[in-house]
Amino acid sequence: MQSAPMVRINPTLPLLAAAALLLSLGGCATTREQQWGVSGGDREHGVVRVSYEYPEFHQPMVSDEQALQIAVNRCNGWGFEDAQLIAGQLRQCSNKSGSNCDQWTVTREYQCTANASFAGNLSK
Repeated sequence: MQSAPMVRINPTLPLLAAAALLLSLGGCATTREQQWGVSGGDREHGVVRVSYEYPEFHQPMVSDEQALQIAVNRCNGWGFEDAQLIAGQLRQCSNKSGSNCDQWTVTREYQCTANASFAGNLSK
């Protein structure tokens, strides 16, 4: 009676395939760009707040240009000419589960601005 030839499987092949799958899935979760949105403000003082949210353990990608453009558009709607970033930002937990935060909110503030001739027209 003849025995079947022995087939050897490289034990690292399944591990490499699993690692590649995990890396590809993990990459999808961390490369999605977060979208800024208006989250408040004060027209009288010319302050606009823009925010985005992201889940715990993710490194969000955000566009500073998008945040500025949203603030400028809101300032324009209020009769101002431009917007300048107020230094700093606020990061706070927006959804807590036990002692862990599942969702974070990041907020920036922008000061609406106008040049001297533009501001003079606002008071008339």
